[in-house]
Amino acid sequence: MEDYGQLLDDFDPKKEAMYNAFHEYFNRPIMTKIKDVNGYSMYMSKTYCLLTNECRYIIVFIKQDSMPIFSKESLLNLRWDSLQTRTLIDQHKLPAHGYQPKSIGPLSAHIDRKEIKPECSIYSCDIFPISVTLLHGKGGASEYQQKGTIIAALETYNTIIVLNS
Repeated sequence: MEDYGQLLDDFDPKKEAMYNAFHEYFNRPIMTKIKDVNGYSMYMSKTYCLLTNECRYIIVFIKQDSMPIFSKESLLNLRWDSLQTRTLIDQHKLPAHGYQPKSIGPLSAHIDRKEIKPECSIYSCDIFPISVTLLHGKGGASEYQQKGTIIAALETYNTIIVLNS
C-alpha cells in the first residue's frame, strides 16, 4: 500500500513546473531506456543527426527503475536527477523526435555563470532548482557568456543539467 503522506511530502510544485517545462519545450518526447548504470536508469531520445556521423540526443538519468531495456516512457513521467542535451558519435537506433527550438516560455529563465573549470562552465538558475553545466569545446570558456538562458544552454547540445538536492 502506498504511503500517500510520503507522496504529498515529496510533491514540489517548483520541480513539477520544471519537469513540465522541459517536456513541453522538447515537444513531449518519448524516451527509450538504454541501460542501467551506477544506480541510475538512462533514457534517451534522438532529436536529429548532423551532416557528419554525429547525432543529437536528449538524455535523462533517473534513480534506477525495474523497467526492461528499450522500454518507452514520456519525458513528463520521468523524475530525472540529470537531463542532458548532447551531440554524440554513438548511433543509437532510436526514432528521430522533432521539436522547434523557441525562445519563449519558462525555460527562457536566466542563468548566471558561477564557476569556470578547464573542461566546463557551471551556471546557477534562480527560477528552477538546477545547476547547468556547459562543456567546453576547443574555444574553452570563451565559447560561453557570463549570462544566458536555459534554452540557449540546451541548444548547444553540450549541456548537463543537474537537479539540486
